[in-house]
Amino acid sequence: MRKRPSGPALIEIADATEATAAPDAGNANYIAAMIRNARAIAGRQADAGQAPEDIETAALKTLLGADGSLEDLNRALAHAIRAGNAPKGTHAHLTAVVRSELGESNPRYLSRLADDG
Repeated sequence: MRKRPSGPALIEIADATEATAAPDAGNANYIAAMIRNARAIAGRQADAGQAPEDIETAALKTLLGADGSLEDLNRALAHAIRAGNAPKGTHAHLTAVVRSELGESNPRYLSRLADDG
């Protein structure tokens, strides 16, 4: 499940921040970098479209042997984990989800993970 805020919300936040940021502030470079990062994340999410959520939903349906929305399936998995009944394959599923999220939010870190083996 994609992190919040969503891509469109990130763009709104970046635009609002850019409109109100003081260019001579001591942290202006940091703010500019965060704005660039937010826009880049939003762009990668837009490029990926609905596919990451569809893939995660399908994987959860298989893992849990259940049907439902992505939110409901994630909730069911969380309940199973808390109850000590995580289905076989949970670790692999969660690893795949985190890697997918990193592909959008921090692909450079993800590439370093791949280099580590």
